[in-house]
Amino acid sequence: MRTIIKNARVRTGIIFLLGGLIVALVWGGSVMMAHLAVPIHYKTGTAVPAWMPRTVRHWDGMIEQTAAKYNVDPNLLRIIMTLESGGYAKADSGQAEGLMQITPTTASEIAKKHLKTARDSYDLYDPATSIEFGAAYLVYLRGVFCDAADDPTGNNCVELITAGYNGGPGAANKLFKGAGLTDIQTVSYSRDALNMWRERGSATSPTYERWLARGGQNLIDKATDAQK
Repeated sequence: MRTIIKNARVRTGIIFLLGGLIVALVWGGSVMMAHLAVPIHYKTGTAVPAWMPRTVRHWDGMIEQTAAKYNVDPNLLRIIMTLESGGYAKADSGQAEGLMQITPTTASEIAKKHLKTARDSYDLYDPATSIEFGAAYLVYLRGVFCDAADDPTGNNCVELITAGYNGGPGAANKLFKGAGLTDIQTVSYSRDALNMWRERGSATSPTYERWLARGGQNLIDKATDAQK
């Protein structure tokens, strides 16, 4: 009788163990699917473009950490940082501030609505803060305008959300509806971002080189001096 009871307990333990493993596998699989269900999502070991400026790669630790936290491709953050500040943490356009060039008005919205943890106080010149605010805003725009099923390469998504990042959600909505963009700056910005995204796996980026020639070199020079 004792042997029978012991065997029954062993079988019960095995059943519970298998049940736990099945639950864990199902839960883990659902989490993974949710993670991959969005375009331009985070992947471990994503290669940094060979042409990415050193001044942007300077912030790679923060970029990778934030990209993982918000499930967004780190190279998109690098491209946005390049176009916005060239990696110069004290960049100030007169309207926007910091590495990711966030305006105070947009920062207030991001801090309340789009961060993983809402914040009441922040410093947009703080590199970690700027990167997180930029990532959170891109993820918000992605949630509104992008669909992984319809955009496996992420190209459409990148053009839409970078138009929104530069010109506001209204600009992204115009592009989404096929109405086109009228603001030359937003057109240029979103096309530059899209082309850099397409060129991220190449040894060189003609788009990046053109951006340097149009004035981007000034930002790179300031960032280089600041990082010495």
